Amino acid sequence: MGEVDKQLALRMITLFSGAVKGMAFYPPSHPAIRQPLLELDRLFGAALAQNGHITWGTVDGLMFFGEHLFITPSTAVADLTNRMMEKGIDRIVMESGLTFDELQEFVRLLSGTTDGPDELRARMERQQIRHILVARRKDAPLPDQPEEGDDEMGEGYALATYGQALGAIRGVCRDIEQGRIPSSAPVIGAVQRLAGITLRDPSTLLGLAMIKDYDNYTFNHCVNVGVLAMSLGAALGMDADGVREVGIAGQLHDIGKTMIPKEIVNKPGKLSGAEFREMQRHSELGAKIIREMEGLGPRVGQAVLGHHLHYNRSGYPEWARGFDYDRMIDIIAIADTYDAITTLRVYQHPVTPRAALGVMQKLMGTILDGDLVTRFVGMMGRYPVGTLVRLDTNEVALVHRPNPLDEEAPVVRIVLTADGARLPAPREQKLAERDGTSYARIVAVVDPLLKNIDVGSLINSRHY
Repeated sequence: MGEVDKQLALRMITLFSGAVKGMAFYPPSHPAIRQPLLELDRLFGAALAQNGHITWGTVDGLMFFGEHLFITPSTAVADLTNRMMEKGIDRIVMESGLTFDELQEFVRLLSGTTDGPDELRARMERQQIRHILVARRKDAPLPDQPEEGDDEMGEGYALATYGQALGAIRGVCRDIEQGRIPSSAPVIGAVQRLAGITLRDPSTLLGLAMIKDYDNYTFNHCVNVGVLAMSLGAALGMDADGVREVGIAGQLHDIGKTMIPKEIVNKPGKLSGAEFREMQRHSELGAKIIREMEGLGPRVGQAVLGHHLHYNRSGYPEWARGFDYDRMIDIIAIADTYDAITTLRVYQHPVTPRAALGVMQKLMGTILDGDLVTRFVGMMGRYPVGTLVRLDTNEVALVHRPNPLDEEAPVVRIVLTADGARLPAPREQKLAERDGTSYARIVAVVDPLLKNIDVGSLINSRHY
């Protein structure tokens, strides 16, 4: 099945939001309503012909459409998100067979009624809207939504949980900026779900850590560090409590930056000496915030305080170098380093995942714990998830999952054909089968920027 790309998804949400808003001012026959509805009907029809159904909605204040999360929403996306949240609607599913009349009537109902989902569904039934479903999270699962007891299964669930973690971090930072002591419950809840996935297979979440939102670096970075720290913790044999704790510490490691002036945090160039000293305060400010939050153990605050101390304890804050720390701060330092150097910043070209491991190996014994780096490299494999590679068939592919039996032959998603054409839907391919047969071998690593490929969106789409 073909996946709706992010630009098309944004177009569909924008049209839908505009139609809902406009329906309050114009009759359905007015061009301001009818034209966007006609285009929306055409776009939904084409997408449903390929997919059968389309699921979209909100997760902790973030709009998603299929596999796409809109972390930096436009006004239209934000308006629709707020409208759905006010009405208690978490999911909307469009099904194959959807008619223009059903779409128009649904937009009218959504625009005019103040009812919740139960009343809205009753009105939809009376209007014979058969190919649109609305639901809350507590309702029966919708298509592509896991059963309650199936919470560690499926890439779609993992991606939705990642979105919940993002929403939790955004909420913590918003509370701090507004002078409130943030609640730890949303972060703990999201980490518990992510930890459940991680404990099944430490490599499951590695693709999520390739999600990069350059306009919201701090939020993404915090969640990615938590994901990577949990994966490494699970690979090291930590128990469930340990994996959850290192995940919470990883996700909260940089919250102290919320109290640093934004002109320093967001400065595109090199910081002055005074600015750097101010930035260094974020670890102790973060530890102070942790101490004020309910439900977090002292190890979390200790890890937040010490994540920049370095393995040889030459880092900051200087006054905290002599404390007795456990390995959690070194696990977070490794996750922090890997995500930072694989992310595009105004002042930094990102390093490919494979090259990043080489950079980290040069820091062994000084900045980073050498034993942990070795374990991290082993976990990531020779071609880490998110690496763009060229095959000996001349196809270009994205490493999607490691192969525990052969690190030279991971599972990939082919994105460019041998003649350089972009596939409309990347094709998943095992490079080697259990019986020894081989599809192809990797001959080179490719820079995704040179191919204009968004690794994060490709690695976390499952309708291929």
